[in-house]
Amino acid sequence: MFWQRVRFALLAGVLANVAASARAGECCQPAPCAPAYRTVCCYEWVPEQFQATRTCYKTECRQETYTAYRCECVPETRTRVCTVYKMVPETRVETRTYCVCVPVCEEKTVMQACWSCVPVTKMVKKCVDQGHWECREVCCKPSLCDRIKEACKKHKEGCCYCPPPVKTKTEKCWVPCKVWVECPVTCMEKVCTYKPVTVKCVSYKKELRSEQVNVTCCKCVAEQRTETYTCYTTRQVPVQCTRNVAVCVPVTETVTCTRMVCRKVEKQVACAPTCCETSCCTPCCTKKKCHKFGHKSGCCE
Repeated sequence: MFWQRVRFALLAGVLANVAASARAGECCQPAPCAPAYRTVCCYEWVPEQFQATRTCYKTECRQETYTAYRCECVPETRTRVCTVYKMVPETRVETRTYCVCVPVCEEKTVMQACWSCVPVTKMVKKCVDQGHWECREVCCKPSLCDRIKEACKKHKEGCCYCPPPVKTKTEKCWVPCKVWVECPVTCMEKVCTYKPVTVKCVSYKKELRSEQVNVTCCKCVAEQRTETYTCYTTRQVPVQCTRNVAVCVPVTETVTCTRMVCRKVEKQVACAPTCCETSCCTPCCTKKKCHKFGHKSGCCE
């Protein structure tokens, strides 16, 4: 950053001198001079290597011994008092009531149905045909010979053919006249009559009876007894085991490092000629013009 500022300052000075010389050239037009150099002190950052010691951590695998516990089943004999229930048969007398159906003979009066055939007269409608015979003229169909003759005649005459008159005959035909007539009809019908009749019938009545019955039932009897049994108990047994463990160990090591150092350096830098140097090459025109273009007071003397 420092060198950039120096460069910008030199460049601005050169541009200012060029502008001033251009303005002075309007009046004096001096001859070109040789470039001038001067010594400048500046600071530079220079890389420098040095030896440094640092501490870092490395992972190492170590073996350690620890105590673990495992479960084992061990048989153990114990004694306990338990209650046992036994089924004991027991006989006892019970009174039971039951229902019995007893037959009983009784006389009852019953209405008995009697069927008999009785003549009954009914009026029945029937359809009677009261028609009569009539004589009517009926068209008769031509015979086969008449048809052949008519066909030949029609073929000969052509368009002038006239059909013969239709033949009729008298026939006797029946003219119906149906009329509904009511007439008496006698028929036999079954008639039901009820008569009281005395009948002996058997009916059943329910009676309750009791009896003594010997019943055998089972009874639960509690009984206590002492018994010995074997059970398995779990216990933990210590065991020595070995395992690998990762451990971080500090390690000191020497490392070559690089750092930037600021140093003072002298350099030769080209610079623009001053106003007095330009006046030595060629004289100015007038003192008024020199002051106008920014020259020093003694440049035109």
